[in-house]
Amino acid sequence: MMAILIKFMGMALSCLPYSILSSVTNWIGAIFIVIPSKRKKLLLSNLRYAFPDWNEKRRREIASVSASRMLEMGLFSLSYQYLPKYKKRHSLNFSRETEIKLKSLKKTNKPLLILLPHVCLFETIATSPLFRPSQGCKLGAIYRPNRNPAIDQQVKQARESTGLVVFSRKDGILKAKKHLSEGNWLILLFDQNAGDSGTLDLFLNRIISYTSLPDSLSRNTNALPVFVFPKRKSFFKAELFMEELVVGSDKFVSSLVHKKLESLIKEDPNGLPEWLWSHGKWKVHSRVESRYRMLVKRKHVLKNKKVERRTKFFIRMPNWLGDVIMAIPVLLAIRKGRPDVSFTIVCKSEYTDLLKKFDLGEEFINLPPKSFMYFWEFHKKTRYPPDNYLLFTNSVRGDMEAIISGAEQRFGLRLPGRSRPLLSHAFNPVESGIIKYSNLHQTRLWEQMARHFGLHESIEEKPTSLHPIHRKKHKIGIVAGSSNTPEKRWAVVNWISLLDRISIRNSKFEFSLLGTRKDCMITSLISSKTISSKIHNLAGKTTLCELASELASCSLVIGNDTGSMHLANMLGTPVAVLFGPTNSTKTKPFFSSPLISIESKKTNDIESIEVSQIIEAVSSYIPHYKNEFKLN
Repeated sequence: MMAILIKFMGMALSCLPYSILSSVTNWIGAIFIVIPSKRKKLLLSNLRYAFPDWNEKRRREIASVSASRMLEMGLFSLSYQYLPKYKKRHSLNFSRETEIKLKSLKKTNKPLLILLPHVCLFETIATSPLFRPSQGCKLGAIYRPNRNPAIDQQVKQARESTGLVVFSRKDGILKAKKHLSEGNWLILLFDQNAGDSGTLDLFLNRIISYTSLPDSLSRNTNALPVFVFPKRKSFFKAELFMEELVVGSDKFVSSLVHKKLESLIKEDPNGLPEWLWSHGKWKVHSRVESRYRMLVKRKHVLKNKKVERRTKFFIRMPNWLGDVIMAIPVLLAIRKGRPDVSFTIVCKSEYTDLLKKFDLGEEFINLPPKSFMYFWEFHKKTRYPPDNYLLFTNSVRGDMEAIISGAEQRFGLRLPGRSRPLLSHAFNPVESGIIKYSNLHQTRLWEQMARHFGLHESIEEKPTSLHPIHRKKHKIGIVAGSSNTPEKRWAVVNWISLLDRISIRNSKFEFSLLGTRKDCMITSLISSKTISSKIHNLAGKTTLCELASELASCSLVIGNDTGSMHLANMLGTPVAVLFGPTNSTKTKPFFSSPLISIESKKTNDIESIEVSQIIEAVSSYIPHYKNEFKLN
């Protein structure tokens, strides 16, 4: 029944005036660009990356034209079997130059590999009685079957009605090869995404995967490769452009035809809207393990090539400073492996200025304040949907943000016992063979997640510096608070005792009390009770960048297990961290700066840590402090 309906539709379309059909396609194209759909999103996304200098209005205009052209392509495929002969004959015109080339190619009596891009009127090649080989030879074509059997049968029948010999990509490649080797002509659409099995290259400054079939066929059959382009002139009418390809030892057919197509797109002021912009040309990989496209062979493509960062990744950073710092090494590795990706960092506003200093991304989205309208406010901040969304968070709120962003691919960590149905791809450490993940450092756990999704770059442990800062030999930073976990706080009396003991041993020491506004009460008590006159209470008085500078100027920072300690560690400052209820193996500072882990003698009880234990640990680990801490 469907086949009959499609035939009837084709017959009806062939009877209608071109002016009416043209108006209908233009009207539907205008409607297409208004109605939300995956195809529309992909079309606009492709144009956005290909032409970053265009404004959105122009992109939408060209997208509408492109949608009209694709509809025209479909209408021609359904109807040309039933068109009158004179309409078929005039559907493809030839310039004098093209006619001469065509006659010359016929005289060679060599097999011809005709390489054709997916443009609006590519089917006109099949309808033209002039585009045929010499007597005794046949014109064939490799095609990809339509998912709809009825449509596929109709299109196949229409092509065969013109005398075309068709070969399916699914099972007809060997037959097509034989067809060529017998001296015939063969048409091949070369510009579809070839997935993991294809050859990687740059196209419009983004990585694509294309089929190497043209090279294989040309090499094995001694066929002459020819680039053919039916340039649309009006509705259902095109003019043929063709060019022989000169293939040397250092050149490949597949690469050459893509460069030809790329030139045509760049030369067209409207970006060649008749080309199939709505297909997944840049959708390189399909397997989960290679979603991030961080494959070894990608390095070969990008080696010694300057590429613009056009593919869009959103990176959702954790909510707490310590976790943010622990995520940075993984993000830097991902960034190193993907020089073609533009990273947008999604984070709390208080982290933005600091993260900008480490060149982590091209754009930043500050999370809105928590409120009833939170997700609406977040939606307004995401202009365009990203290609991928990687979450370092483990919350429903973060997953909802990923959905709202419009990202079809959403990657994150799914710990045992947690369900994250909003993720498209989740990494479960237990399922991946990491049984003792609870004792794995958080950075290493995120590293395993990234490797599961294709990361090949190594994680750097080397500390970094914002700018040259002279460390003061006798300046000690004190982080006595822990804003969100009281159980991680060493008692105020202990801090007072520690500062007094150090001051008695060496009066040269000065102290900077650091923390957030929530820590002000604690730091005020310490500063008012200690005997030291060289104490500066900076808690709640610094921005995060100012805090970083202050930490970098210290020769030692002593504190509870908090974000500030992770930040100091990343900046290369020696730190002595007091661990109580937290798992030091999992949450200790990650970078290779001097680290003194001071564990509680009683499980989960930070109060069991003694002042003498800290002084002894620092004296033993940092040699120059051994003499400084001696009693005068």
